[in-house]
Amino acid sequence: MLDYRTKLELLVLGVRASMTPLRRGGGGPVGGIGFAVKDSIVSAPTVQEFAKESPYAIVEGEGGFWLYRGEEKIGRVKLPVARYYDYRIKGISAGRFAALDGVNALVTAVTRRCIHVESGKKCVFCVIEENVPETLILDKAPEDIAEAVKVAYEEDRSRHLTLTTGTPNLVDKGALRYAEVAEKIRAEIDIPIHAQIEPVGREYLELLYSSGIDTLGIHVETFDERIRKAVVPGKPEIDAYLESWENAVDIFGEWNVSSWIIVGLGESIESMVSGFKAMAERGIYPYIAPYRPPPNSAEKTDLNHVLRVYEALKELKGEYDIKLKFRAGCPRCTGCSAILELLS
Repeated sequence: MLDYRTKLELLVLGVRASMTPLRRGGGGPVGGIGFAVKDSIVSAPTVQEFAKESPYAIVEGEGGFWLYRGEEKIGRVKLPVARYYDYRIKGISAGRFAALDGVNALVTAVTRRCIHVESGKKCVFCVIEENVPETLILDKAPEDIAEAVKVAYEEDRSRHLTLTTGTPNLVDKGALRYAEVAEKIRAEIDIPIHAQIEPVGREYLELLYSSGIDTLGIHVETFDERIRKAVVPGKPEIDAYLESWENAVDIFGEWNVSSWIIVGLGESIESMVSGFKAMAERGIYPYIAPYRPPPNSAEKTDLNHVLRVYEALKELKGEYDIKLKFRAGCPRCTGCSAILELLS
């Protein structure tokens, strides 16, 4: 496994490579390539301008691909294969309905419409409504998603699925659509399913569980109250997350619910530590991930700040018995965070 500092450098500085990202848009960080090296999975920015200056590069030679840092050979690289992208659904590549991210993570945005974008309260890091190709509809039919996922899963049965969505309304926040999609998929194949949603009422969490969703992500994004209104202006207060987390853990079980905290948005280290504790104390998997600027941005994430945050979290390593096994979703993929490498 990579040491956590090396992985953080890859996540923040990016990697020079000739490969094209398999996932072009949707929820979550974009503009990166996924690969495995030394038993770690990495999703590293590669199309961003800053990545062109990265000391890391993937180089072909000796019968394969290798990760280098400068002249130092770090390890052999395993690249994902997505032959199912050649399969067509209504004349469109199946990869548009369910993309391959990391190495074995299937990802689909059920809808790329978001009420927070429409109201002028878009999250500062979100690109879900950007880079929509002409060949992809904003709202995917559940049966089309199920067909794509089935083809992708049957190509490589080690894969798991993450359902993302823009927030379509302020009541069920996408839970009803998720349940419909999950039921369609469950009728076809038995694949581990993860869904990501804002805090919702307990009845919707129970619906998600009964529809066949295995794990849940309820992403607080930042615990720093100084920047929260600027970073996620349309999202609920932190108290709503605490309540929804407790309900979700009661339904899905400890360490089957996760939350992203993004590093590099102007937050304090103290807020990162307190947020980590708040999650770990409740059985929430703390997915701590550096901010990845979108491809067309001139932004850069401060590597030194990210390293200081992880050094502070390292001090908490022995305080919580965090279960690092996750059936589906970001904590199983592990590509965008070095928390697995830190805590292992």
